[in-house]
Amino acid sequence: MTSSNRFLNRLLLVVVGVVALAVGAFLIVATLPGGSGSLGGTVRGWLADASSAVADAVAATPLDPSGAGGADSMGGAGGAGSWLAVALAALCLLLVIVFAVAAVAHGGGRTGRLVVHDEPAGSIAISAAFAETAVADALSARRDVTSVHVSAWTVRGRPALKVRVRVTAGAAPAPVVAAASDVVRGLDRVLGEEVPVLVEVVGASLVKRGSDPRVA
Repeated sequence: MTSSNRFLNRLLLVVVGVVALAVGAFLIVATLPGGSGSLGGTVRGWLADASSAVADAVAATPLDPSGAGGADSMGGAGGAGSWLAVALAALCLLLVIVFAVAAVAHGGGRTGRLVVHDEPAGSIAISAAFAETAVADALSARRDVTSVHVSAWTVRGRPALKVRVRVTAGAAPAPVVAAASDVVRGLDRVLGEEVPVLVEVVGASLVKRGSDPRVA
């Protein structure tokens, strides 16, 4: 329950991982000993060809086609530079901005206000901490519950609660789900407004490791 898209997050991780793996494997192969017929020699040949191609591309794309910047000692357009370098810098800047936005958005969505009532005298806001404490206290008193974690999030522009309940070893989840539903209905009556609630019931980790959570 975050404001960032789960599919985009995973896609970004996959792309970055594949690129990093490919670059790492390429560099490792390039350092392997051997002559021109070996795998390392072939990769080093590719690097030499790529370096020559980059040099030709830079020479063919000057910022000042007229050559007014003057010629350097190597016969190139000294001081003129290449617009490819400018385009690469702009692309890198764009990637930095995208990653910065993704980092800010990731893990976001938490809210401190659960319900806001507009009254003639002003607005009355009910803190999310109130609901979190009320739900946690109501469910933690049960003997078949070992822990309760409640958090408030903004989902599609509306505040919502996520309740994660861990039951004791061997306990049936159905009574816990029913109790959580009763607590949620009571909370709606107290707040005077229905708040979306996600209840996740998980088994005791030492007994049901890796068990699928139930959502009610």
